Amino acid sequence: MKQALTILMMAFVASAWAATPGVDSPPEPGPALPISVPAFETFTLANGLRVVVAPRRGVPLVSASLLVLAGREAEPEGRTGLADMTAALLGKGARRDGRDVDATTLARQAEALGGTLDSNAGWRSTGVGMTVTTPRLAAALALMADVSRAPLLAPQELDRVRLQALDGLRVALDAPGSVADLAARRSWWGVSVYGRLTTPTTLQRLSIDDVRAFHARHWRPDSAVLVLAGDVDAAGVRPLAEAALGSWVRPAAPPPSHVGAAAAPRVPPAVWIDMPGSGQSAVIVSAPTLPQGSPEARVAEVAHTLLGGGYSARLNQAIRIERGLSYGAFGGAEFHPVAGVWSGQSQTKHPSASEVVSLMRQALLKVATEPAPATELEARKAALIGGFANRLQTTSGLLSLVAGQVAQGRDPAELAQRVAQIRAVTPEQVRDFAARWWKPESLRVTIAGDWAAAGESVKTLGDGVLRLPKAQFDLDQPGLRKP
Repeated sequence: MKQALTILMMAFVASAWAATPGVDSPPEPGPALPISVPAFETFTLANGLRVVVAPRRGVPLVSASLLVLAGREAEPEGRTGLADMTAALLGKGARRDGRDVDATTLARQAEALGGTLDSNAGWRSTGVGMTVTTPRLAAALALMADVSRAPLLAPQELDRVRLQALDGLRVALDAPGSVADLAARRSWWGVSVYGRLTTPTTLQRLSIDDVRAFHARHWRPDSAVLVLAGDVDAAGVRPLAEAALGSWVRPAAPPPSHVGAAAAPRVPPAVWIDMPGSGQSAVIVSAPTLPQGSPEARVAEVAHTLLGGGYSARLNQAIRIERGLSYGAFGGAEFHPVAGVWSGQSQTKHPSASEVVSLMRQALLKVATEPAPATELEARKAALIGGFANRLQTTSGLLSLVAGQVAQGRDPAELAQRVAQIRAVTPEQVRDFAARWWKPESLRVTIAGDWAAAGESVKTLGDGVLRLPKAQFDLDQPGLRKP
């Protein structure tokens, strides 16, 4: 009886589904909604500090970031990790209102404003930031100014931050994905500044004098940019910026400049970091792409997302959906003034690593030889535009877009053209871009995993693969090679 009722219920559901017109197919997409990029307002204080304001009315929130235009590329040789350590110490104590304030008090003061004080370092910029309600912006800017201009930079805080970084690095060196990332960077960039790695040796070498010298050299108003996004305008911000940062004295000497060298690899095109006993193999295939600021930036962006920009991108389709070799495959690009690199990444069973490499290579080279179908390309462009539009909807997302432009030395007003530029990219442009940049001889492979467990499959990688036992993977060497 129970089985008969179940069959009857299933038949009823099936008939109801069939009787409902259109329910067996997704609805047609509606018309594209307008995407609003704010009109940016800029001004410069007498001491050279620039201010960029991105008004976003409607919610009484403001995201603010005080950037200095120096980051990891400005680290002295042998002091890799210095920019990150300096950024981390900014919120660990500062001189405020004539007295020293420790890290706990700073955190409480930030919480009292309804936010948290964040600091971070990247390529070409280091910053502190907060998101607060509009009435508390003046107090937030004062706090950001104090930790940027007068941090305590205490030795004991450096010791704590260093220990945390060392613990994180030890964990990372046990994970194939992290090891592959480190090896791929060193393999691609070689002795260039962009190939330097933060290691236990470089972290232990850092002194509080290094941190203080780095801060004194780079934290100056004519190298700084205050970026605000949200419920503000230039007229309202100017007196607040003057009060918080107008007294910051500009040094007489010009600010230092740093441009890293181009890639200088010192290894064969394929490297396998042997990690016996690891659960999976991490696979990275790297390819050149255009440098930061290229006029073809949107074409490259569409090509990159066609390959590895989400669940429906080609890498994930080929590796996860069609063959079930991984939980996911994706790609990402890194741009510098001298050059750029795009990398596809995935993790898989050890015997499947060589197959994943082959699939990634095929996907790259296919883009260079066959124009993408218009429907596929339109879907990937829609994903790009949708992600951009989503970031515009929050003050923090808008701030990150503007800060990214500033760090690249580009006008934030260019953001207003991004959607139109993406929509204008054609299949032929993507193919031609890939044909120029993605040639078989330009691709590099990095794998971290158990070589023995991969078995005979490693032979399909071809001759000349550098197999480097993890114990011999020396992060402090300028290239990847056996000792």
